[in-house]
Amino acid sequence: SEGRKEIDQALYALNEMGVMVDIRKFIIEGKRVVDGAAHSNTFIDIFREIEEKGAVHAGPVFGEILGVASEIIKKGSHSNSSA
Repeated sequence: SEGRKEIDQALYALNEMGVMVDIRKFIIEGKRVVDGAAHSNTFIDIFREIEEKGAVHAGPVFGEILGVASEIIKKGSHSNSSA
């Protein structure tokens, strides 16, 4: 079915990262795997580090695997612009 190949590839990538798909995880900057039950301070510390750097230093992990166009990735999911 449509998209199944991409989903299988994403699951493979998660497995290679050591992420068990039945446990919620957050992948931050394409490299940090944080347990979904982590204390909020863990996330605050990570995002403060990113804020201090001034930029995210890695792109999305699954954009290419899932066939997401680079224009969409560059625009971001929280952009208010329609262009």
